[in-house]
Amino acid sequence: MSTPSADEIKKKVTRSSQGWARWVAIAIAVIGTGIGVYFWQKPKEVIINYRTEVVELGDVITRASATGTLEPTRVVTVGAEVSGRIANVLVEANDEVKAGQTLAVFDATTLESQITLAKARVNSSSASIRSVQAGYDSSKLELERTRTLVERGVVPRAELDSMITTEARSRADLDRARAEAAQARANLEEMQLNLEKADIVSPIDGVVLTRTVEPGQTVASSLQAPELFVIAESLSKMTLRVWIDEADVGVVQAGQEANFEVSAWPGKKFTAVVEKLNLSPTQTDNVVTYAAELSVDNSEKLLRPGMTANAAIVTGKRENVLRVPNSALRFRPPTEDAASEGSPLLAAPRWRRGGNATSTTSVGGKGTVYVLRAGQAQMLELTMGRTDGRFTEVIEGELEPGDEIITGIMRSEESSTGTRAK
Repeated sequence: MSTPSADEIKKKVTRSSQGWARWVAIAIAVIGTGIGVYFWQKPKEVIINYRTEVVELGDVITRASATGTLEPTRVVTVGAEVSGRIANVLVEANDEVKAGQTLAVFDATTLESQITLAKARVNSSSASIRSVQAGYDSSKLELERTRTLVERGVVPRAELDSMITTEARSRADLDRARAEAAQARANLEEMQLNLEKADIVSPIDGVVLTRTVEPGQTVASSLQAPELFVIAESLSKMTLRVWIDEADVGVVQAGQEANFEVSAWPGKKFTAVVEKLNLSPTQTDNVVTYAAELSVDNSEKLLRPGMTANAAIVTGKRENVLRVPNSALRFRPPTEDAASEGSPLLAAPRWRRGGNATSTTSVGGKGTVYVLRAGQAQMLELTMGRTDGRFTEVIEGELEPGDEIITGIMRSEESSTGTRAK
């Protein structure tokens, strides 16, 4: 047997080394796959971070929202009771006026001529009365004379009857003349009153909102007095008329405070007080509302008639009471399946049977919250009071000020703090 050469020995050693390397690589791959399957099937340990708030004593203020319009407390429309041409207008829109101040003046030429004619008729009627009075006196004397002669038998009875008729006719003519004189005097008084009405005056202290008449304009007053001016009582006090939804009518009452905002002054809150709530309803698109009137102090003169206001009426105020955030009433801890999901934030689950479906509970209703004690979420049953939309009053329950109440959770695969859920 021949001895192998050096080259043959080298080739055999190389083939042997490659074989071992292949087997080592296969072994490593198998071991790595097994380790991966092991850790993949092993349950993950999820760390849950609870979002909490400290329970405190505070105020719970309930409000009813409404929208309305600002109006003057009193508006008077000034018209004309006489017809004629406007000679002069003495005020402009936005002018402040006093009661009795002259606003406009009619041309009094026609009225003065009518007064002159009325006076002439009065004088004529007075003269007519004197003339008829003389005729009546004469017929009366003639009647007495004829009656005496009839009694003596000097004249026939028929002549007495004729004189009685004449005297009665004279008396009727006198009554007619006196009535015509009274009518003439009344007509004169009417003309004089119309002359006084030729000066249009303000009936109240206030400000002129609108002016619809100009000098030289002819005004015809017939069945309805034409509108010349609209005057609002002093705008230092105004009325806010809002519409209250029927669901809030039971809690809105006279004397309650309110605040409102207008677009003209963003961010600025104005105060008001409820004066009255009307009984008459208004229905629009099957929505029933009731008008409420609120008094507004406008001493700064920032508000104007017609502005739209968004008001919040304080319908109840509970001071220094135990309260919880409404987000805590909505919170429910995750189930084991939910905890194993990879979502970073757990969505709020549905309320359990017997719970409330919203964050606002009725007075005396039951609510469920979770507090963090010894690192674990503990459920508490509470009797709830009123809510302001953010906080709800706690009437009864094993909850104390300083407790950490859970409002939500954040989950992370890696965290140094929190509660572990498996």
